[in-house]
Amino acid sequence: MSADDGRAKFADFLATQPMTAGITREDVERATTREELGISSLNIILLLVNYIKEETNDSVQLRPEWVSRLGDVEGIVSVVREIDACALAAAK
Repeated sequence: MSADDGRAKFADFLATQPMTAGITREDVERATTREELGISSLNIILLLVNYIKEETNDSVQLRPEWVSRLGDVEGIVSVVREIDACALAAAK
């Protein structure tokens, strides 16, 4: 998955969440930080919990080492990729 694909997937997920429904793909493409998207540190954790629940059927657990990567969009996208990879590994 390319960086652009990862950002698009993240943007599409944000559009499904009530707290971030107004964030567009263009917003995610332009932003470099979570703050630029108007997402608080608490809300990004809640969004990841929702992502894990919806996309992996709770087969992945939130990892403390991910928290330091959640300040910028590239870090968030890398965490989403890692969640997807963990889910694929768990499904095997």
